[in-house]
Amino acid sequence: MTHRLIPALLALTLTACASSPATRFFTLDPVAPATPASAAGTGTPVKVDAVHIPPALDRDSMVRGENGTQLEISSQDRWAGDLGETIRRVLTQNLQSRLPAGEVIAPETPAPASARGLVVDILTFQPQAGGEVVLDADWTLLEGTLSNPVLSRSVHLTAAATPSAQGEAAAMSTLLGQLADSMASEINGASNGARH
Repeated sequence: MTHRLIPALLALTLTACASSPATRFFTLDPVAPATPASAAGTGTPVKVDAVHIPPALDRDSMVRGENGTQLEISSQDRWAGDLGETIRRVLTQNLQSRLPAGEVIAPETPAPASARGLVVDILTFQPQAGGEVVLDADWTLLEGTLSNPVLSRSVHLTAAATPSAQGEAAAMSTLLGQLADSMASEINGASNGARH
């Protein structure tokens, strides 16, 4: 009897595995700026030193907001790499296309002593049940070896997303572009002598 059950159980296991949905991997992409970068630079480079994300988002799986405090953690839709580092890379690329050439330092490139640092604290960055993606973040521009704050800002951004993981990732990319638009404008202002 036992010998008859083993092939049947094996067949059921293989059938269940064969019917499991395939895992899909997604990433974020840089987007074009709303306005072209200024040709005239200040000579003071900036570097995205750190991007902090909440523990609930710091995982391989895509996370979606549900009703109230409930989250949906996808078993099928995954990020192709570390989400925090992906955001840092894409934000850097976005800033490079919005600030004058040579004024944004790549993540792994050593920064000169004169460089300013950017620290981004992401509070919320996920699709919501209503079909939009929300980005809430604080960011700070730091100057000098003592990390003196030059300016700090808070942003709340939303973008509509099509009801799919691909659409949600695209909307998240759009929001990072909008964040970079805002940051570039503020950084230019600070570089031109506006201290807040």
